[in-house]
This record gives sequence, structure tokens and C-alpha cells, in this order.
Amino acid sequence: MSPTAPPDVLPSHPTISVTHEDGVAVLRLDVPGRTMNVVDETVVDDLIAAMDAALLDPAVVGIVLTSGKEGSFGGGADLTTLPALAEDPESTVRYLEKVHRLMESMCQTPKPIVAALEGYALGGAFELVLGSSTIVATEDAVVGLPEATLGLIPAGGGTQLILRRVAPETAAELLVTGRTLTAPSALEVGLVDRVVPADDLIATAIATARTGEVPLLHHPGPDLARADAADAAGRAVRRVPSETARAAVLGLLRRGLSEGRAAGLAGERELFVPLLRGDESAALIHLFHAETAAKRRFRGLGTAPTAIAVVGGGQMGAGIAAAAVAHGLRAAVRDIDPARIGGARERAAAAGPQALARWTGTSAWEGFEPAQVVVEAVLELPDLKRETLALVDARVGPDTLITTNTSAIPVARLAAALSRPHQFLGTHFFSPVEKMPLVELVPHAGTDADSVARAGGLARALGKVAVVVADRPGFYTSRVYARWLVEGLRLLAEGADPALVESEARAVGFPVGPLQACDEVTLELVRDASVVQVAERVFPGRIDVPAVKELLERLIDAGIRGKRHGRGCYGYAAGRRSGIEPDLARVVASPGPGVAPGASGERLLLAFVTESLQCWDDATLCHPDDGDVAAVLGIGFPRALGGPFHWVDRQGAGEALARIERLASPAFPAGAALPRLAATSGRFADEPRRARPGP
Repeated sequence: MSPTAPPDVLPSHPTISVTHEDGVAVLRLDVPGRTMNVVDETVVDDLIAAMDAALLDPAVVGIVLTSGKEGSFGGGADLTTLPALAEDPESTVRYLEKVHRLMESMCQTPKPIVAALEGYALGGAFELVLGSSTIVATEDAVVGLPEATLGLIPAGGGTQLILRRVAPETAAELLVTGRTLTAPSALEVGLVDRVVPADDLIATAIATARTGEVPLLHHPGPDLARADAADAAGRAVRRVPSETARAAVLGLLRRGLSEGRAAGLAGERELFVPLLRGDESAALIHLFHAETAAKRRFRGLGTAPTAIAVVGGGQMGAGIAAAAVAHGLRAAVRDIDPARIGGARERAAAAGPQALARWTGTSAWEGFEPAQVVVEAVLELPDLKRETLALVDARVGPDTLITTNTSAIPVARLAAALSRPHQFLGTHFFSPVEKMPLVELVPHAGTDADSVARAGGLARALGKVAVVVADRPGFYTSRVYARWLVEGLRLLAEGADPALVESEARAVGFPVGPLQACDEVTLELVRDASVVQVAERVFPGRIDVPAVKELLERLIDAGIRGKRHGRGCYGYAAGRRSGIEPDLARVVASPGPGVAPGASGERLLLAFVTESLQCWDDATLCHPDDGDVAAVLGIGFPRALGGPFHWVDRQGAGEALARIERLASPAFPAGAALPRLAATSGRFADEPRRARPGP
């Protein structure tokens, strides 16, 4: 940005309005036709022009950068423009050079530039803010650079400008996790300078800019010790959304700290497009769009409840009620066991005293009458659930929605216990409910559309992502997860090295291997739920399910039962996992020839993928995107692969089909849709959405 003379007339800026208040130029970002500001080349060009005029105007002593959108500053780049950026690398690099020149000009001007933030200031929008000399924010502001959650880097100067404000170690942690901060938290680490009431925001910013004082914010000079500290901090983060982005961020921090900001900015320009073109970024961007669409699907459909009731104060019921009160709903929990009521109360109390005030525990039925939704969450025993549902049905009003929390029991069989089966469906929550973001909505054939919409409203009220799936054995997630667990046990029975099964599962991208997963829930539950409720109903003809069940029973009889019992596929010393259980191989006593290195990871991945394909073929899912969201959010499919259907699309249907056919096993059916798409070079992403799952 190199202006030569102040303009006689302020230029018209479609996205920036400029006013002057006692020597301060107030620049308001307001992108037309958008509910939230996004940053693109038009915004950057307009901001350059407005900044040029203000910086060259001798009557302007300071600048305020704020938003013309009430309640938010900006949400970063428009993600729909990313494919175009990937397709034209040269233009993208030129655009980033333009952004970097703007940021350098903002950093180096002797005039104070004060950013005034309200609501969200994320990604590219926050990078613009980082060029300011002072950042003032309201208490409800949320700031951050979440690009790593999309497998990307903040390429508008963010990896370097953040170092003007926070320690390299803090910068590394924030950048590799993509974590956002509330204004008070950002104030603590130095990412913002002042937090003020919303009514005082602009006045405070103008007063600060009018002082003419520019705080000393210097990019740290060459300092290998601090570069090492940043690298160590970034690598110490256990789980990050993108390993590729982590490596890029840490490299850029090191480059900026050792060679200077100009070198770090050059690194941003070099890395952005290759990252954007990579598989990991494509997967994460796909999931972002799919999750966003799933969240929006029930917007405006069905009234969100303000009060719910839960029958059953165990692990799931307590978690559902705790999630409800944490999100501002009232919740009543009924259980006949005072100890479980006490435990449920403790779960609710973790959300704070205000949340606890909305919680009620009872051994009778207090709190059920005002509830718009009742969730039955007793043990996974069909007779007990039917008995409980009949009791609920007799005590609630005619407009009350009733749902059952179940992972596999057919919903239609439970509906017979109710006088209004059309207002009943399954709501499959995941444990721990307070943390797991997914809920499967499972209507039976008689569930009406309004009840599905109301259940979607419940999911939104609880902060969950809802997908609608068919009332088939195991629904979607329990069925696919059962297939994955069964494959791990089949590998064990065939003589695979247990340690290799686990390490190859993690190498493919699964957070844990199938043997550790069995231990976490207990082998009894794997037998009773995944095998008896799902595998025996779905997999016969493809898999020797009796052999898998017999293996589990031998392991259980030998005392290999899982983490809770102190001994499973792994050993456990004082509750801590200590390596593969030494007796595991002896108990398995496999007569098989063994499994070649590399085969376990491929089989586990394709077991997950092929069962997902079956769920699309038999209409368990409304759309493949729903399967991707549910697989990643609910049952641990690698986020970096984008979900089983996106993985197929990224591989290409023909290549995915070839990999499945190389296994030459009925346990891995390619199904109907995959060969069709392979023949036409089609994609699952382009398949039409079904209005409702099921036949």
C-alpha cells in the first residue's frame, strides 16, 4: 500500500463506511447482503483504500476499525470461495501479498489504529484486527484463528502478527488447536487489550485512538530458544484437528522467530495453497459444511422445548438432564434409586449453580407435567423400556413428545406400548452426553413429521447435531461400529498380532484400536450389544458371527473382560493401561496363518466403509453426508478422512471399489451404489437427499 497523495474526496467503499469524529476516522466493515462480515478481496481492497485515505489525511489523528453489523465483527473468509483460491494459485498468492502489505502498513503507521469488537471476530476477520495497535472488545466477544480446524493456516498474517501480542508458546497452542477465546480469556493472555460494556465500545475506541499514542508491539527478533519453546508447546497438544496444519503452523512460527516476520509471511504464501489442495483440508472443509447443514436442517421446524423430563438417572439419563440444564432448559429426572438421583444431581451441578437451579430429581413424577418432551433412558432391556414407556404415557399430556434413548433396540417394537405412537421416536445420545455432539433421531414407520421436527428442536436446544436414520437393527452408528469391532475380533481370531492390530488402526487415523475400544465398554457389552443385538441380525451370510461370539465368551470366561474389571485385551495396573494382556494370545489360541503387516489397518478401514455403503443402499441414511457426520462425531471415524463417503469420493469410486475387491471377501460387500458411481465417475456427495430414511 503506497499512496502518493491524500485524495480530495473520500472514495466510495462498498464494504467500508467512513465517518469522522473529532479527528478519528471510524471505519465500519459492513459487507452487503451478509448477516455476518466475510473477508475477501473486495473487502481487502476497500480497507486498503479507506486506510490510505485516513493515514494520509493530516486531520486524522487515529483510526477505529469496527463493524457495521450489530453483534458481530466478522467470521473470516467465505468458505465457498476456497475452491476458486485452490484452482488459481498465482492469483491467490498475489491476493495474500496484498493482504500482507496492508497488515504491514497497519503495524508500522505512527497513527493509532484501534479495533472495536463485538460478537465473533474469527479467522481472516481477526487477522485484520491483529494489525491494530489496540484491541477493545465487549464481554460477549469471541476471538480466534480457527483455520487449523479446516486443515489450513491463518495466511493473512495471523501466524506472525499473533506474536506481537502473546508468547510464542501461547501462539503455538492457539494456532494448532484452532481454539477460540472469550474476551475475558483473550484479555488474560494478551490477545485483546481492554474489555468494556457494549454501550461503551465505540466511545472507548474513539477516545483511545484520539490520544495519538501507539503501544509498542514488536514482532520478536531472532530467538531460537523461543522458537524451540513454541515448537515444544505445539507438539505437546495431544489432539489437534489437523496434523498437517500443526506441522505447517509450527514451521511458520519457527521461521518467523528465527528469520523475521517477512520470512514468516512469505512462508504463509508458500504453504496456503498446497494445504488447501490437500486431502486433509478437503475432508475437514467437507465436514464443516455437512455439520453446518445438519444443524440448519431443523431451524424453524418444531418449537424448541423449554422443559424436559428424563426417566432413568443412570449414565445416559443423568447426562441428558445435565446437558439440558446447561443449555438453559428445565429438567426433571425420575429414578427409584436415591443414589442414582444423587449422581444425576452431581452431573447437573457441574454446569454451575444457575444450571442446578433448573434441575429437579424425583422418585415420583414431579416435574413431568410441564415437560414438552420426556426422554426414557432406562437400561437397554426391551421389556423394561416398554413398561416404563406405558407409565410415562399415562402421566403426560396429549401434546407431549416421548422419545426413547436406545442404541439398537427396534423403536417400532417399543411404540406398541404407547397410546400415541405417532408422537414417539428414538433419540440415540452418545456418552458422555455433555461432550458428545451427535444424536441420532430414529422415527419408526408411524412417527409423524411434526414429531421428528420436534425431536430436531430438542437436539438443537441441547447443542447437538442431529441426523435422522432408519429404524433398522443398530440404526446407523451402532451397526457400523459393531462391524468395526467385529473386524478387530476377526483379525485376532485369525492370528493377527494384537499390538499390530491396534497400531495399524491408529495409523489409519482411528483414535483407538478395536481391542482398546472393547476394553473401554467391557467385552460383555460388546457381546450383548454389538454381537447379539446387531451382528446376529445384520451380518449372517457375510461373517461367521457365532465364531466371533464364541471368541468373546472364551475371553470373558478367562477373566479378560475389560478395563472396568482390571484385565482385558490390555493389562491394567491401578486402572492404567499397561500394554497387551500377556494371556491374550494363549486364550485366543488361533490356528490361523496370521495376518500380514498392513492388512489390519486396511481391513478395519474398509469394514467401516463397506458397512456404511450398505446403510446407504438400504436407505438407513437420508444422505451420505449424514453418514459422514455421524461416523466422525459419534463413532470415531478419522476426522482427517472426512467420513466414509467423503473418503470414497476423495479416493474416487473406482479406486475405492478396487481396494474392496482386492480383499475378495463377502465380509466386505461393495453394495450397489459404489459400482454404479465407479462406472460413471460419480460421487456420493451428489446423491439426492431422501426426504425420510427407510423403505
